[in-house]
Amino acid sequence: MAKVMVSFPDDLLVAIDAEAKRQRTTRSGLLQKLARKEIGLPENREEILATLDRLSSQVTGSFDVVAEIRRDRQRDG
Repeated sequence: MAKVMVSFPDDLLVAIDAEAKRQRTTRSGLLQKLARKEIGLPENREEILATLDRLSSQVTGSFDVVAEIRRDRQRDG
């Protein structure tokens, strides 16, 4: 895992630390969670599985995975 150095105004860092404590997490954990949410990445395994369940429920009728892969490969040339 990479480590980075970022700068925050003192009052913002105090608010971040207070929120991390309220959520019973670390500063790094809170900032990771907020960054994932901001850029639209799933937060955890359960969220990923819930998204897959939601998407799979939208598929109706039969679905031929092999045919879809072939179609995709032909499209890409």
